[in-house]
Amino acid sequence: MRLSQIVQKKRHWQQLLSVLVLLLVNISFFTIGQLQLQQRQQQLQQWLSLQPLAEQSWLVSEQNQLQLLSSPPETAAEFVTLDGSNPALHLSSDLVNTWSVLDYLLLNLPFLIWLCWLWWIRPYQQQFSQELQQLEQQTLQLMTHLDLPFHQDTNPATQLQRVVLKLQNWQKRDSEIRQLVRVQGLVDHELAIGNRVFFESRLNHYLTESGEAERGAVFLIQLSHPETNLSNLVKLQRLKGCVELITELAAVWPEAVMARLADNDLALLLPGLTGKEAEQFGDRMAQVLSQANFFAECQDFDLIHIGFVLYQQGQSSYQLMAEADMALKTAQLQGPNAAFGFNDPQKPKIKGSVWWRTELHNALKQNRFLLGFQPVFSWQDDDVLQHEVLVRLASSDGDKLAAALFLPMAANCGLVSAIDQYVLLKVAKLGETEALEHCRCSVNLSTQSVLDEAWWHWLQQQVNNGSIVAADLALEFHEHHLMKHYKSLKPKLLQLQQWGFELIVDHVGLSLDATPYTDELPIRMLKIHPAVVRGIDHQLEQQLFIRGLLASCVGKDIKVIATGVEQEQEWQCLKKLGVVGAQGYYFSQPLARLIAQNQLSK
Repeated sequence: MRLSQIVQKKRHWQQLLSVLVLLLVNISFFTIGQLQLQQRQQQLQQWLSLQPLAEQSWLVSEQNQLQLLSSPPETAAEFVTLDGSNPALHLSSDLVNTWSVLDYLLLNLPFLIWLCWLWWIRPYQQQFSQELQQLEQQTLQLMTHLDLPFHQDTNPATQLQRVVLKLQNWQKRDSEIRQLVRVQGLVDHELAIGNRVFFESRLNHYLTESGEAERGAVFLIQLSHPETNLSNLVKLQRLKGCVELITELAAVWPEAVMARLADNDLALLLPGLTGKEAEQFGDRMAQVLSQANFFAECQDFDLIHIGFVLYQQGQSSYQLMAEADMALKTAQLQGPNAAFGFNDPQKPKIKGSVWWRTELHNALKQNRFLLGFQPVFSWQDDDVLQHEVLVRLASSDGDKLAAALFLPMAANCGLVSAIDQYVLLKVAKLGETEALEHCRCSVNLSTQSVLDEAWWHWLQQQVNNGSIVAADLALEFHEHHLMKHYKSLKPKLLQLQQWGFELIVDHVGLSLDATPYTDELPIRMLKIHPAVVRGIDHQLEQQLFIRGLLASCVGKDIKVIATGVEQEQEWQCLKKLGVVGAQGYYFSQPLARLIAQNQLSK
């Protein structure tokens, strides 16, 4: 039975029951009145039979008429009234009279009001029935469109539940398809890691972006299969096993980038790695991979060769990959399961942890952390969206070090939380003195600080006492770190948003994993990593990634921002793709002060 028929039948039964209740109540009260009258008459007859009038001392009979000698007793007062001077025996008027018309009107007044109300809402009920019929028709069309069975006898709630389940399945499939579109041109589908295009774009970024680590290492890993009749499936299983082991070994470097360059060739990029660390890591990787259980049946132990080369910003990716390939060939000449790398002796000496700890402690005391502000430009509003706070360290050597250089050392020394506190308070005070409208600042926060209970308690106190105004700040989180600690961070981020902070995820595009945070967290903005933006105008794979990212944000009120824009062609391509805004040297260098709206020169 349809829902509109159920409602209409229910309304008819409601009206019928109202009339029946009205009749039953009136009949009940009339019957009660008649019973009371009969009862009083019976009481009179009983009284007369027990006390005859001729024997009453207060009555006298003269000439066959009763005369009243004295006042009647209280027991006879209900039955004796005076007719002039003569007593007459009958029930008193308040007992003889039953229910009057007025009594019945007063009794039926609530029911009459109820019936009037039912009559008054009748047009609304008819309108409601029509809307229900339209809803049923639309539900029927929707179920037909979704290829769901429809029966008129089915409970409407069950029908809607089927629709909801079907839509949820479609939404899940749509999310999977969008994720596939995001990474279609950048992923090796057999190993679920990046491909050559993905690796080259990330490598170019680290070689050219001044905000990243100035040096690092690139590893080329080549697998050999000594068996002559080995199936492709077994080869693929070995490659997958190597990928898993390398991922575990490189887990301590969050910026690590791994990709598949050819059938049996893997590449690994580790920003910030020193020469000694690269040599130790190469030897360790060769030892672990050659002794893996998936190589246990091999008779020939010449299985793994690793070549690595140290890089420094300013080098070309072509030159670097040529040197890495030469190192790989040298490793093959050295013998089975060998690792070899070129260590440039002219590269600057890396300072140790003791120097960094002292330097960072002194920088906090001496206020040697410098803040810069890079505007985020919106082409739709033709104005500034916000400013990202960039932190530099004025070292004791006279250099200005980017955050990418000193933050990893601060993490090793346990000083990241102290630096985050310093930056937040300095930005909050600067916001009070500048007093500019619409110039919200975004501050990069370490997940290590947010998960630290003492730091979290400190932030809560600062927000409560007004030292930090949450509505004036946005907090940025690295996508890799967010996904790594997602379960622990999720309730914290929800609380930050309730306090008034805007949430931003940056470095989007370095990871190829699914991103549940766009569905489960109130993210306000996604910032695409410069490695994806670099040369976007002629990189179709990167364009496909951005289209997939934009599609995944439809209907979620999430703005997608490009970072590291340096060329006019890049910016024009990004606008055509649908990116809301961007930041980079094409628009403005990092500024020493905040700027208000309508003051950014394009």
